[in-house]
Amino acid sequence: MYDCPAIDNCAPHLFDFQYRFGMSSKIADAEKTNFSNRLKTSLEAAGVPIKYSQFVRAYNARADGAAVSVHAARKWLQGEAVPSHEKVVVLATWLGVNAAWLRFGDDNDEPLIEGVIPETSISTPILVLMNDIMSLPPKVQKSIREIVDVFLRNFDHENKKR
Repeated sequence: MYDCPAIDNCAPHLFDFQYRFGMSSKIADAEKTNFSNRLKTSLEAAGVPIKYSQFVRAYNARADGAAVSVHAARKWLQGEAVPSHEKVVVLATWLGVNAAWLRFGDDNDEPLIEGVIPETSISTPILVLMNDIMSLPPKVQKSIREIVDVFLRNFDHENKKR
């Protein structure tokens, strides 16, 4: 396939072959495993179930166009793949951890972002509702806001009577 009379000439072709056919190194395998461990630790700390379909549903509600399949999520959690930077940022924001720590780990082992409320404090159904409302035209959003305001005023009024 490649003409490599000297070993130095073969190195670029070997890398190309490994890249094209999905072969990996021990370092790459360790990176995937370490990422998976940090992701699972973050999910457990945030109280997020590590069941693939629930994880994907919750992730995709926050992904804003960077949605993933159950297959991709399984690969992340099993240490078979590492997501793109964009997806790591979504994960980190959702779980309230530092994106660099989640992706690469670090010597300081400081996973949490100071002063950030993790998105895990917002339930997935509420986030889906918020996303649905945000996808509506501004005029409709304004109408929904007015309806919510009426309900809040009535609720406050009812509570003051008691």
